[in-house]
Amino acid sequence: MNLWQNEHHLTNPGRVRLPTVLWLALVLLLGMLGAGSLHAQTAAAPLWPVPPATAGEFKAGELLVQFRPEMPAGLAAAVPAEYGAAHERYLYRSSVALWRVPAGQELAIAAQLNADPRIAFAEPNYRYTVLDTIPNDPQFSRQWAHPIMQSPAGWDLTVGNSGITLAVIDTGIDLNHPDLAGRLVPGYDFVDNDSVPRDGFGHGTHVAGIAAAITNNGTGVAGVDWLARIMPIRSLDDQGSGYSSDVTDGIVWAYTQGADVLNLSLGGPDYSQAMQNAVNSAHAAGTLVVAAMGNSRTEGNPTNYPAGLNNVLAVSATTRTDQYAYYSQYGPHNDVAAPGGQMYSLHDSNGIYSTLPTYYVFLNGYGYSQNYDYLQGTSMAAPQVAGLATLLLAMNPALSPDQVQAVIQATAVDLGPAGWDPDYGHGRINIYAALFSQIPAPAPPNLLPIDNADGDGSYLVDWQASPWATLYELEEATNPGFTDAAVVYSGAATELARTGRGPGSYFYRVRAQNQAGSSGWSNIQATTVVPNAPTLLAISNGGQNDAYQVSWTAALAASGYLLQEDDNAGFSSPTTRYMGSAQAYQVTGQPGGTWYYRVQAYNQGGSSPWSSSQSTMVAASSLASPVLAAIDNGDGDGAYTLDWSAVGGATGYIVEQSANPFFVQPTQVYSGTATTLAVTDQPGGTWHYRVRAVSASDAGPWSNVRAAVVTAYQYLPWLQRP
Repeated sequence: MNLWQNEHHLTNPGRVRLPTVLWLALVLLLGMLGAGSLHAQTAAAPLWPVPPATAGEFKAGELLVQFRPEMPAGLAAAVPAEYGAAHERYLYRSSVALWRVPAGQELAIAAQLNADPRIAFAEPNYRYTVLDTIPNDPQFSRQWAHPIMQSPAGWDLTVGNSGITLAVIDTGIDLNHPDLAGRLVPGYDFVDNDSVPRDGFGHGTHVAGIAAAITNNGTGVAGVDWLARIMPIRSLDDQGSGYSSDVTDGIVWAYTQGADVLNLSLGGPDYSQAMQNAVNSAHAAGTLVVAAMGNSRTEGNPTNYPAGLNNVLAVSATTRTDQYAYYSQYGPHNDVAAPGGQMYSLHDSNGIYSTLPTYYVFLNGYGYSQNYDYLQGTSMAAPQVAGLATLLLAMNPALSPDQVQAVIQATAVDLGPAGWDPDYGHGRINIYAALFSQIPAPAPPNLLPIDNADGDGSYLVDWQASPWATLYELEEATNPGFTDAAVVYSGAATELARTGRGPGSYFYRVRAQNQAGSSGWSNIQATTVVPNAPTLLAISNGGQNDAYQVSWTAALAASGYLLQEDDNAGFSSPTTRYMGSAQAYQVTGQPGGTWYYRVQAYNQGGSSPWSSSQSTMVAASSLASPVLAAIDNGDGDGAYTLDWSAVGGATGYIVEQSANPFFVQPTQVYSGTATTLAVTDQPGGTWHYRVRAVSASDAGPWSNVRAAVVTAYQYLPWLQRP
């Protein structure tokens, strides 16, 4: 194997070489400071996509208004017009109303309303925006790379998954570091061949903290991934170097022990077939391998491995100003760039701040601090990418290594010449954009039952929010097949107040949408708006006859009407005279007196209010009503007898039969002087009867109504056994 030197920076901007040995050396920390001017850089391109920007403090043309509780609803309805406003809807299950007002006059009208004694308050429809998830780690402000990569916006989408494991194949890890210990899973030390991969150099601890330090714990720093498990693999010794055999063993051990992502912030200029075989096996097993490009940017710019191997995501380094770091190696195998820092002295805040061992290690001998400090290098850039990879797997565990790499590359910010270039690869990573691209199409929302017990035309249609949805589309139809569907709402809210709906049945369904697509339709909910009250027409009965017609207007969407009669205007003891779909009812044989009527419409949703009443006077008859006795037809056959009482002054009697209790289209079945009637061969059904007395000059009112139930029998043909 060729010799390769490990470069490290002390307090002055020069280079210090470690002794040259037959080692596979670490791609460490710092580039070659003072290496001279490199390529000039262009300004950073805008980040994409960015969280929505605010367009103002409140929504134009809208106010939120609430009346004082003592304000009558009938009077409140007229108030918006006084201010040139219009009532739009009530907020979900609230007495606060949304008003439309002229744009530009929101504050002026709100001030006028707040001076109105009828108004409890009026205010603009203020704008609120998503707050990026900022962890409470006290050193987060030193981690300038997170804002550049849009980590906080990405953390609004996910902070990781503890079921994802990142293997850090390096110098080991401080196993008791307060920002790492709670995240560790068992690892291995291939240098000392034991199960205690303790870091004696400091580099592995720093790398682990960048990728996955315990975050939002009020301690230290924030990792790119807040929840991923860290598998410590020690393949490099306490001077930061090791053999390809130990690195290869670390790769195989990590992926066979379930690691999802491997971070290799190490390298050397010599190709290793054994290492390539191990990388290929890891890739085939579904494990992504991330490696640092190297810090030896020279005229010759040697290719470093494993970054130069196939099936490896190679990472170069950028600075705080989003330019490539002067030390960062480049080449045709460069895939993406990530912040790696660019320092000119110890503790320079232009480096990457992360965890360091809590005990004395090799790096402390060069002036680096214990616990936390700044370092630089493509070694620092690689774990930024590895942390993003574990976040992507938290969002979408089904992604393959190639798919994870494709997402990271496709969403990177293009910083160099348009398209891929050897300095930045496909660009500097954007955590928010990468995660945003993995938001799945939302699941169908759950449409809630519609509360419209009173059956009026104002009700709320609401649904449960669907994860990842940014917009909802609500359809309304008059049939469950939605053949006449119309979109009645499109927006981010999860409810819609429907007002002024006419009588009829309304069916609703909703679907969720985001940039990934639309969900299927939700379940269907329906409500029925009851008809408006019909108008009962004046009764024409100037002669005060006992026969007259009661009629009314049609009500929209009514399936039927109910007509009530009473002998007093208060309807204290009403009688149902008719129930059906007709708009008129013929009254006959009415007793003398003043009779009052009212009607209501109904459908499957309920009944309308009662109409106003109409009345008529009926002159008293000289004849009384007969009393129709109960009909004895207990056997249910079609033969029974009707009996009624005799009426003084009567010369005869008329009997009517009807298939309905309201005697719509009755049949006269008897006219004569007897007070009985034998019925025979009556077909099956329920038959209603009434009787009235007549004389040569008069006809009395109808008797009470009696009913007989006739059972219908079906006789099978007689079959004689042969």
